[in-house]
Amino acid sequence: MSTSPSDPAAGVAGLYFDGRSARAHIVTLGVTDGVLHVQGDQVSRSEPLPALRVSEPMGDAARLISFADGAHLEVRDHAALARLLDATGHRDAAVVRWAFQPRMVVIMLSALLLSVWLIMQYGLPWAARVSAPLVPDSAMTALSERTLEWLDQSLTRPTTLPSARQQALREALSSVASIEGQPIAHTLLFRSGGQLGANAFALPDGTLIVTDELVALAGADAPVLAVLTHELGHVHQRHGVRMLLQGSATALFMAWYLGDISSLLATAPTALVQAGYSRDMEREADDFAMKLLRARGQSPELLAGMLEKLAAAHGEGQASRSGPMGWLSSHPNTAERIARLRSEDFIIH
Repeated sequence: MSTSPSDPAAGVAGLYFDGRSARAHIVTLGVTDGVLHVQGDQVSRSEPLPALRVSEPMGDAARLISFADGAHLEVRDHAALARLLDATGHRDAAVVRWAFQPRMVVIMLSALLLSVWLIMQYGLPWAARVSAPLVPDSAMTALSERTLEWLDQSLTRPTTLPSARQQALREALSSVASIEGQPIAHTLLFRSGGQLGANAFALPDGTLIVTDELVALAGADAPVLAVLTHELGHVHQRHGVRMLLQGSATALFMAWYLGDISSLLATAPTALVQAGYSRDMEREADDFAMKLLRARGQSPELLAGMLEKLAAAHGEGQASRSGPMGWLSSHPNTAERIARLRSEDFIIH
Protein backbone atom coordinates (compact mmCIF):
# COMPACT_ATOMS: atom_id res chain seq x y z
CA MET A 1 0.00 0.00 0.00
CA SER A 2 1.66 3.18 -1.21
CA THR A 3 0.47 6.55 0.09
CA SER A 4 1.80 10.06 0.53
CA PRO A 5 1.32 12.36 3.55
CA SER A 6 -1.18 14.50 1.62
CA ASP A 7 -3.13 11.49 0.40
CA PRO A 8 -6.46 11.11 2.24
CA ALA A 9 -5.72 7.39 2.40
CA ALA A 10 -2.49 8.00 4.28
CA GLY A 11 -1.90 5.86 7.36
CA VAL A 12 -3.79 6.68 10.54
CA ALA A 13 -2.38 5.73 13.94
CA GLY A 14 -4.45 3.54 16.20
CA LEU A 15 -4.44 0.87 18.89
CA TYR A 16 -5.41 -2.70 18.06
CA PHE A 17 -6.94 -5.13 20.59
CA ASP A 18 -7.29 -8.76 19.53
CA GLY A 19 -10.33 -9.40 21.75
CA ARG A 20 -8.56 -12.09 23.76
CA SER A 21 -6.26 -9.99 25.96
CA ALA A 22 -6.08 -6.43 27.22
CA ARG A 23 -2.80 -5.78 25.44
CA ALA A 24 -2.82 -2.86 23.01
CA HIS A 25 -0.83 -3.02 19.79
CA ILE A 26 0.26 0.21 18.09
CA VAL A 27 -0.80 -0.04 14.45
CA THR A 28 -1.31 2.02 11.33
CA LEU A 29 -4.55 1.95 9.35
CA GLY A 30 -4.91 2.36 5.63
CA VAL A 31 -7.55 1.69 3.00
CA THR A 32 -7.22 0.50 -0.57
CA ASP A 33 -10.07 -0.57 -2.82
CA GLY A 34 -12.53 -0.65 0.06
CA VAL A 35 -10.39 -2.87 2.24
CA LEU A 36 -9.04 -1.75 5.61
CA HIS A 37 -5.41 -2.77 6.24
CA VAL A 38 -4.01 -2.88 9.77
CA GLN A 39 -0.24 -3.06 10.17
CA GLY A 40 1.89 -3.24 13.31
CA ASP A 41 4.89 -5.05 14.78
CA GLN A 42 2.81 -8.11 15.61
CA VAL A 43 -0.38 -7.36 13.71
CA SER A 44 -1.24 -7.66 10.06
CA ARG A 45 -4.80 -8.09 8.90
CA SER A 46 -7.15 -6.84 6.24
CA GLU A 47 -10.96 -6.68 6.22
CA PRO A 48 -13.48 -5.25 3.77
CA LEU A 49 -14.96 -2.03 5.21
CA PRO A 50 -18.59 -3.25 4.89
CA ALA A 51 -17.76 -6.09 7.31
CA LEU A 52 -16.65 -3.64 10.03
CA ARG A 53 -18.64 -1.52 12.46
CA VAL A 54 -17.41 2.03 12.94
CA SER A 55 -18.61 3.81 16.08
CA GLU A 56 -20.05 7.28 16.07
CA PRO A 57 -17.85 10.21 17.17
CA MET A 58 -18.46 11.05 20.84
CA GLY A 59 -16.52 14.14 21.88
CA ASP A 60 -12.87 13.33 22.58
CA ALA A 61 -13.48 9.63 23.14
CA ALA A 62 -11.71 7.24 20.83
CA ARG A 63 -13.68 5.97 17.86
CA LEU A 64 -13.92 2.21 17.64
CA ILE A 65 -13.67 0.01 14.58
CA SER A 66 -14.95 -3.45 15.49
CA PHE A 67 -14.23 -6.75 13.75
CA ALA A 68 -16.58 -9.71 13.61
CA ASP A 69 -14.21 -11.90 15.66
CA GLY A 70 -14.27 -9.53 18.66
CA ALA A 71 -11.10 -7.57 17.87
CA HIS A 72 -11.30 -3.81 17.65
CA LEU A 73 -9.32 -0.68 16.88
CA GLU A 74 -9.24 2.56 18.86
CA VAL A 75 -8.51 5.74 16.91
CA ARG A 76 -8.19 9.10 18.67
CA ASP A 77 -7.27 11.22 15.65
CA HIS A 78 -10.86 11.87 14.56
CA ALA A 79 -9.93 14.23 11.74
CA ALA A 80 -7.46 11.81 10.18
CA LEU A 81 -9.91 8.91 10.43
CA ALA A 82 -12.67 11.04 8.91
CA ARG A 83 -10.44 11.86 5.92
CA LEU A 84 -9.55 8.20 5.55
CA LEU A 85 -13.17 7.10 5.60
CA ASP A 86 -14.37 9.96 3.38
CA ALA A 87 -11.93 8.87 0.70
CA THR A 88 -13.67 5.48 0.61
CA GLY A 89 -17.15 6.94 0.35
CA HIS A 90 -18.04 5.85 3.89
CA ARG A 91 -20.58 8.13 5.57
CA ASP A 92 -21.70 8.23 9.17
CA ALA A 93 -25.40 7.79 9.83
CA ALA A 94 -27.49 10.86 9.03
CA VAL A 95 -28.26 11.56 12.67
CA VAL A 96 -24.52 11.63 13.41
CA ARG A 97 -23.83 14.06 10.59
CA TRP A 98 -26.72 16.27 11.69
CA ALA A 99 -25.25 16.55 15.19
CA PHE A 100 -22.37 18.53 13.69
CA GLN A 101 -24.57 20.83 11.61
CA PRO A 102 -25.89 23.84 13.60
CA ARG A 103 -28.96 24.18 11.38
CA MET A 104 -29.93 20.55 11.87
CA VAL A 105 -29.28 20.78 15.61
CA VAL A 106 -31.76 23.67 15.79
CA ILE A 107 -34.30 21.71 13.71
CA MET A 108 -33.96 18.57 15.84
CA LEU A 109 -34.18 20.55 19.08
CA SER A 110 -37.30 22.31 17.80
CA ALA A 111 -38.80 18.93 16.84
CA LEU A 112 -38.02 17.60 20.33
CA LEU A 113 -39.64 20.58 22.03
CA LEU A 114 -42.68 20.26 19.75
CA SER A 115 -42.96 16.57 20.59
CA VAL A 116 -42.83 17.29 24.33
CA TRP A 117 -45.48 20.00 23.93
CA LEU A 118 -47.76 17.67 21.96
CA ILE A 119 -47.39 14.96 24.59
CA MET A 120 -48.18 17.38 27.41
CA GLN A 121 -51.03 19.06 25.51
CA TYR A 122 -52.70 16.01 23.99
CA GLY A 123 -50.93 12.78 24.94
CA LEU A 124 -51.20 12.97 28.73
CA PRO A 125 -54.82 14.20 28.75
CA TRP A 126 -55.80 11.41 26.36
CA ALA A 127 -53.98 8.78 28.44
CA ALA A 128 -55.55 10.15 31.63
CA ARG A 129 -59.03 10.01 30.05
CA VAL A 130 -58.48 6.38 29.06
CA SER A 131 -56.95 5.42 32.41
CA ALA A 132 -59.41 7.15 34.75
CA PRO A 133 -62.20 4.54 34.32
CA LEU A 134 -59.67 1.84 35.24
CA VAL A 135 -59.06 3.32 38.69
CA PRO A 136 -61.11 1.13 41.08
CA ASP A 137 -63.85 2.55 43.29
CA SER A 138 -61.85 1.62 46.39
CA ALA A 139 -59.06 3.88 45.19
CA MET A 140 -61.52 6.70 44.53
CA THR A 141 -62.82 6.34 48.07
CA ALA A 142 -59.31 6.35 49.53
CA LEU A 143 -58.38 9.45 47.52
CA SER A 144 -61.50 11.27 48.66
CA GLU A 145 -61.24 10.32 52.32
CA ARG A 146 -57.64 11.47 52.50
CA THR A 147 -58.47 14.74 50.76
CA LEU A 148 -61.48 15.43 53.00
CA GLU A 149 -59.36 14.77 56.08
CA TRP A 150 -56.73 17.19 54.82
CA LEU A 151 -59.36 19.84 54.06
CA ASP A 152 -60.90 19.59 57.52
CA GLN A 153 -57.51 19.87 59.17
CA SER A 154 -56.12 22.65 57.00
CA LEU A 155 -58.80 24.80 55.38
CA THR A 156 -62.41 24.26 56.38
CA ARG A 157 -64.35 24.45 59.64
CA PRO A 158 -67.61 22.79 60.82
CA THR A 159 -70.73 24.14 59.18
CA THR A 160 -73.08 26.50 60.97
CA LEU A 161 -75.87 25.98 58.43
CA PRO A 162 -79.11 24.88 60.13
CA SER A 163 -79.80 21.15 59.84
CA ALA A 164 -83.15 21.79 58.17
CA ARG A 165 -81.50 23.83 55.39
CA GLN A 166 -78.86 21.15 54.91
CA GLN A 167 -81.49 18.45 54.59
CA ALA A 168 -83.57 20.53 52.17
CA LEU A 169 -80.58 21.02 49.89
CA ARG A 170 -79.66 17.33 50.06
CA GLU A 171 -83.18 16.30 49.05
CA ALA A 172 -83.30 18.89 46.27
CA LEU A 173 -79.96 17.68 44.89
CA SER A 174 -81.02 14.03 45.01
CA SER A 175 -84.04 14.91 42.89
CA VAL A 176 -81.84 16.27 40.08
CA ALA A 177 -78.77 14.00 40.39
CA SER A 178 -79.45 11.60 37.56
CA ILE A 179 -78.48 11.28 33.93
CA GLU A 180 -80.50 9.35 31.36
CA GLY A 181 -82.59 7.88 34.14
CA GLN A 182 -79.60 6.63 36.12
CA PRO A 183 -78.91 8.22 39.54
CA ILE A 184 -75.47 9.71 40.12
CA ALA A 185 -74.02 8.47 43.39
CA HIS A 186 -73.06 11.39 45.58
CA THR A 187 -72.82 12.66 49.15
CA LEU A 188 -73.43 16.31 49.96
CA LEU A 189 -71.44 17.78 52.85
CA PHE A 190 -71.42 21.30 54.26
CA ARG A 191 -68.47 23.19 55.69
CA SER A 192 -67.64 26.69 56.78
CA GLY A 193 -65.24 27.82 54.09
CA GLY A 194 -62.75 29.80 56.16
CA GLN A 195 -60.09 31.06 53.77
CA LEU A 196 -61.88 29.28 50.90
CA GLY A 197 -64.87 31.58 51.28
CA ALA A 198 -67.83 30.93 49.00
CA ASN A 199 -66.89 27.73 47.25
CA ALA A 200 -67.95 24.26 46.20
CA PHE A 201 -66.00 21.31 44.89
CA ALA A 202 -66.26 17.60 44.18
CA LEU A 203 -64.08 14.74 45.37
CA PRO A 204 -63.46 11.74 43.10
CA ASP A 205 -65.87 9.38 44.90
CA GLY A 206 -68.85 11.72 44.47
CA THR A 207 -68.53 13.63 47.72
CA LEU A 208 -69.66 17.22 47.10
CA ILE A 209 -68.63 19.96 49.50
CA VAL A 210 -70.38 23.32 49.57
CA THR A 211 -69.47 26.13 51.96
CA ASP A 212 -71.85 28.11 54.11
CA GLU A 213 -70.56 31.23 52.41
CA LEU A 214 -71.68 30.00 48.98
CA VAL A 215 -75.16 29.14 50.29
CA ALA A 216 -75.43 32.63 51.76
CA LEU A 217 -74.16 34.25 48.56
CA ALA A 218 -76.68 32.34 46.43
CA GLY A 219 -79.63 33.51 48.51
CA ALA A 220 -81.84 30.64 47.30
CA ASP A 221 -81.66 26.91 46.66
CA ALA A 222 -81.84 26.98 42.85
CA PRO A 223 -78.49 28.76 42.30
CA VAL A 224 -76.82 26.44 44.82
CA LEU A 225 -78.18 23.43 42.94
CA ALA A 226 -76.91 24.89 39.67
CA VAL A 227 -73.41 24.99 41.15
CA LEU A 228 -73.74 21.45 42.48
CA THR A 229 -74.91 20.09 39.11
CA HIS A 230 -71.68 21.47 37.66
CA GLU A 231 -69.76 19.61 40.36
CA LEU A 232 -71.71 16.45 39.55
CA GLY A 233 -70.38 16.86 36.02
CA HIS A 234 -66.84 16.68 37.37
CA VAL A 235 -67.76 13.50 39.25
CA HIS A 236 -69.50 11.89 36.27
CA GLN A 237 -66.52 12.60 33.98
CA ARG A 238 -63.97 11.55 36.63
CA HIS A 239 -62.21 14.87 36.23
CA GLY A 240 -60.49 14.74 39.62
CA VAL A 241 -58.70 11.47 38.88
CA ARG A 242 -57.95 12.54 35.31
CA MET A 243 -56.40 15.75 36.58
CA LEU A 244 -54.20 13.86 39.04
CA LEU A 245 -53.14 11.32 36.42
CA GLN A 246 -52.22 13.81 33.73
CA GLY A 247 -50.41 15.95 36.29
CA SER A 248 -47.97 13.14 36.98
CA ALA A 249 -46.66 10.88 34.24
CA THR A 250 -45.33 8.53 36.94
CA ALA A 251 -48.74 8.26 38.60
CA LEU A 252 -50.33 7.73 35.19
CA PHE A 253 -47.96 4.86 34.39
CA MET A 254 -48.44 3.25 37.81
CA ALA A 255 -52.24 3.45 37.64
CA TRP A 256 -52.59 2.53 33.97
CA TYR A 257 -49.98 -0.18 33.51
CA LEU A 258 -49.23 -1.53 36.98
CA GLY A 259 -52.53 -0.91 38.74
CA ASP A 260 -50.70 0.79 41.62
CA ILE A 261 -52.24 4.04 42.89
CA SER A 262 -49.82 4.68 45.77
CA SER A 263 -48.32 7.69 44.01
CA LEU A 264 -51.81 9.15 43.58
CA LEU A 265 -52.64 8.66 47.24
CA ALA A 266 -49.43 10.35 48.30
CA THR A 267 -50.17 13.60 46.47
CA ALA A 268 -53.97 13.64 46.27
CA PRO A 269 -55.00 16.08 49.03
CA THR A 270 -52.96 19.11 48.00
CA ALA A 271 -53.06 18.29 44.29
CA LEU A 272 -56.85 18.02 44.17
CA VAL A 273 -57.32 21.36 45.90
CA GLN A 274 -54.43 23.35 44.47
CA ALA A 275 -54.36 22.12 40.88
CA GLY A 276 -56.94 23.44 38.46
CA TYR A 277 -59.30 21.70 36.12
CA SER A 278 -58.40 22.21 32.50
CA ARG A 279 -60.41 24.47 30.22
CA ASP A 280 -61.94 21.42 28.54
CA MET A 281 -62.90 19.84 31.86
CA GLU A 282 -64.67 22.99 32.99
CA ARG A 283 -66.56 23.14 29.71
CA GLU A 284 -67.57 19.50 30.04
CA ALA A 285 -68.88 20.15 33.56
CA ASP A 286 -70.70 23.29 32.38
CA ASP A 287 -72.30 21.28 29.57
CA PHE A 288 -73.33 18.57 32.02
CA ALA A 289 -74.90 21.13 34.37
CA MET A 290 -76.70 22.78 31.46
CA LYS A 291 -78.15 19.41 30.43
CA LEU A 292 -79.53 18.75 33.93
CA LEU A 293 -80.85 22.30 34.24
CA ARG A 294 -82.62 22.16 30.88
CA ALA A 295 -84.13 18.78 31.78
CA ARG A 296 -85.84 20.55 34.71
CA GLY A 297 -86.92 23.47 32.55
CA GLN A 298 -84.34 25.80 34.08
CA SER A 299 -81.94 28.15 32.33
CA PRO A 300 -78.12 28.04 32.35
CA GLU A 301 -78.47 31.62 33.58
CA LEU A 302 -78.63 30.16 37.09
CA LEU A 303 -75.10 28.89 36.64
CA ALA A 304 -73.87 32.02 34.88
CA GLY A 305 -75.32 34.22 37.59
CA MET A 306 -73.57 32.29 40.35
CA LEU A 307 -70.27 32.47 38.50
CA GLU A 308 -70.72 36.22 38.27
CA LYS A 309 -71.48 36.51 41.98
CA LEU A 310 -68.47 34.38 42.89
CA ALA A 311 -66.15 36.42 40.67
CA ALA A 312 -67.40 39.61 42.27
CA ALA A 313 -67.14 38.21 45.81
CA HIS A 314 -63.56 37.04 45.44
CA GLY A 315 -62.14 39.21 42.71
CA GLU A 316 -60.82 37.61 39.52
CA GLY A 317 -57.23 38.21 40.56
CA GLN A 318 -57.70 36.30 43.82
CA ALA A 319 -58.88 33.13 42.15
CA SER A 320 -55.73 31.10 42.64
CA ARG A 321 -55.71 31.63 46.41
CA SER A 322 -58.86 29.66 47.01
CA GLY A 323 -58.14 26.46 45.16
CA PRO A 324 -59.15 25.88 41.55
CA MET A 325 -60.89 22.62 42.47
CA GLY A 326 -63.71 24.92 43.51
CA TRP A 327 -65.29 27.86 41.77
CA LEU A 328 -62.56 30.46 41.87
CA SER A 329 -60.31 29.18 39.14
CA SER A 330 -59.26 31.81 36.64
CA HIS A 331 -58.47 29.03 34.15
CA PRO A 332 -60.60 29.04 32.06
CA ASN A 333 -61.44 32.71 32.42
CA THR A 334 -64.64 33.22 34.38
CA ALA A 335 -65.91 35.90 32.01
CA GLU A 336 -65.49 33.51 29.08
CA ARG A 337 -67.50 30.82 30.84
CA ILE A 338 -70.25 33.27 31.77
CA ALA A 339 -70.49 34.52 28.19
CA ARG A 340 -70.63 30.95 26.88
CA LEU A 341 -73.40 29.96 29.29
CA ARG A 342 -75.40 33.01 28.28
CA SER A 343 -74.84 32.67 24.56
CA GLU A 344 -77.96 32.12 22.49
CA ASP A 345 -76.54 29.10 20.65
CA PHE A 346 -75.53 27.42 23.88
CA ILE A 347 -78.96 27.92 25.44
CA ILE A 348 -80.75 26.67 22.32
CA HIS A 349 -78.67 23.49 22.13
